[in-house]
Amino acid sequence: MALHIQGLENLWSRRNAVPWSRPAPRPSRSVPSQISRLARKDFAIARKLRNRRRGVGHRFALALALFVALALPIGARADETAAFLEASATAYAPYRSAMAYLRTGNDGLAALALDAMAARWAALCDRFQTQPPKAFAKDPAWQASLDGITGRIAAARVKLEAGDAKGAETLLVPIRADLGALRRRNGIVTHSDRIDDFSAAMTAIWVHRRAPPDMADAQTLAALAEQARVLRQALEDAAAGPPASTAADPQFQRLIAGSFDSVATIDRAIETLDRTLLISALRELRSSEQLLWIHFG
Repeated sequence: MALHIQGLENLWSRRNAVPWSRPAPRPSRSVPSQISRLARKDFAIARKLRNRRRGVGHRFALALALFVALALPIGARADETAAFLEASATAYAPYRSAMAYLRTGNDGLAALALDAMAARWAALCDRFQTQPPKAFAKDPAWQASLDGITGRIAAARVKLEAGDAKGAETLLVPIRADLGALRRRNGIVTHSDRIDDFSAAMTAIWVHRRAPPDMADAQTLAALAEQARVLRQALEDAAAGPPASTAADPQFQRLIAGSFDSVATIDRAIETLDRTLLISALRELRSSEQLLWIHFG
């Protein structure tokens, strides 16, 4: 910092230095020619001095701008909201993998995925926890949210090392909702949140898989139709505006197309009062919804 200030002082002293003054002319036999010669010389010197001052002023402005930029904190120079969301998504990917492995009994792979998440989440906290991005700067629960997720990751790793996969899964489950709540209360909705909305709508209608509705009851049928409407809307939102890499992924395209087919079958089952068709469509859609979350959530 002292070097920056000394450099600025040097530039400033040069900028405010006393201008060059012409010494008194020596006597000459030709006064008119001497005046003309001095006038030309004074004009050249004045132009050179003007250009020099312009250069010094320009260099001074650049040095001052650099000094101010270095003196400002990172958060004041740029909004890092996008960088935080990217870092969060990077940590969230192995989290989804860990959850999938835990649910299928692959504890060893779950532990590896959780280790990857822990490392990425720690890097995120190192960068953002004490200096939240602009979009999150006024969130009073910012610190508690990040600390809570950190604690859950650490506790789940301990459970896995002890062979308690179910306990680890129980600890990890809320992280999905915690991240979504962190974004939403700060006015941010991402593609991951739209996938979560689709999963929530799927969970609501999934109850009919184990307890088929009474299709002869008008009130029950109306409630089922409303659930199907919410489900379709959530799927449309999830299909709209994903990241470019996701939209171009053939697996994403197949899962979205298959999900729309299943939703159409649910609508047809409601119209025809066909409980067997409804249950079959729910099973197919549940599989697509879970794969969408694991790979693209």
